[in-house]
Order: sequence, then structure tokens, then C-alpha cells
Amino acid sequence: MSLSSQPDYYRRDQDRGVTAPDPSKDCAFAEHVVRARGKRTRFTSVSLDKTKIDDFGPALYLALRLPISQDGHSIVEHSELIAALRATAVTGQKADRERALQAIRYATRRKEGLVDWKFDHHGVERKDIISFAFNAVQKYFERV
Repeated sequence: MSLSSQPDYYRRDQDRGVTAPDPSKDCAFAEHVVRARGKRTRFTSVSLDKTKIDDFGPALYLALRLPISQDGHSIVEHSELIAALRATAVTGQKADRERALQAIRYATRRKEGLVDWKFDHHGVERKDIISFAFNAVQKYFERV
């Protein structure tokens, strides 16, 4: 399937730009979906339905698939995210299963997918990572 035939993903965020991820913070999909609201991980939540994410912020942005993929980042499609969460709900430890079930509810309600950032942040001081990431992600979103 070509990038142009894949569905659009949207993000609601602040007027000044898309919130920076923290490429130094790795976590599981379920943990991001359930616990990372308002916290930063290496993922950015996006949605197939711009009406399901009104509470994320006043400005609407379109995720630009081509630049995202060309630069080595990836979009975890909604269906892939749900499948991964279901697998964790079946095979994970008890706490992971419970978190995955809750994440399935959240991700389904919001038609959520994720941008998985692969920034090379080596050489960036820890105190500067968020500023680095904020500046880096803006080119991957277009305000609509």
C-alpha cells in the first residue's frame, strides 16, 4: 500500500506547535496510551478521527506520512496498535494485561495510532532533549 493511499492521522495540540516527545524515554504501547497522557515518551499519539481528540488541545495538525517515513520514523497504525495491545492482554504479566485492556479501550475510543520517533539524540545534553525534540517534530505536522 502506498503512503498516499493510507489514511490520514491527526493530532490536537497547542497553538505554538506539537508537544515534543522525549526520545530518551522508552515504554510499552499500553503504558504510553494509559499513563503517558501529559507525560512525554518517545511516542506521539495521533488519531484517525479528528473529532475524537478534542481534549488534546485547540489546534489541529495533520501528520505528514511521507517525511515521517523518509526520515526513519514510523507510524504505528491503529490496527497494529490494537493488535499489539491484544497480544499483551493475552500473554503479558497480570499488571501488563490489565494496562493493555485499559489501553485497548482508550485507543479504540480515540482511534489512536502512534508516531514512533527514532531521533538520534546522542550528543544532545539531557537538559536539552525536549527542546531538541520540539524543534525536530514540527516539520512532520501541518496545521489544518
